[in-house]
Amino acid sequence: MQRLQRKCDVLMEENYGELLTEIAKILQKKYTHMSEISRLTNEMAEELSRDDRVSVQMTLGMRGEELEKVRECDHKLHLFISSVPPELREWLTDVLKGKGSSSEEYGKEGSLVTRLAVNIRNVWEKTMTIDRHMNKRLAGADSFYTDR
Repeated sequence: MQRLQRKCDVLMEENYGELLTEIAKILQKKYTHMSEISRLTNEMAEELSRDDRVSVQMTLGMRGEELEKVRECDHKLHLFISSVPPELREWLTDVLKGKGSSSEEYGKEGSLVTRLAVNIRNVWEKTMTIDRHMNKRLAGADSFYTDR
């Protein structure tokens, strides 16, 4: 009986491993797009400091395209997460929200997912800081970020 349970556990770990690998692939794509958004936001800040409105408009368009790609990744993530077993879904939800959750029980794939989620959150926070500064400088009291 214990051997059968262990076989079930191994199969479940392998299935989780495959699921987490697919989720990690999506997170890696999201990270790539988020990094590009961050780069474009930095570029836009430089363009604004030069008062280069034509370049700003072009950069905004490129940033919008990257944001759409991030939305596609988020949609794929949602589909995957909604189809996994409840205990894995809960763990993934916590990890993606930035809650410190141990990945030990999900092996190297779980560690990878955790690391990618942290990297995404870090690049998002960096981008938001730059965006907040730009927006406040341009809009002053009417800034989107006022009282946020």
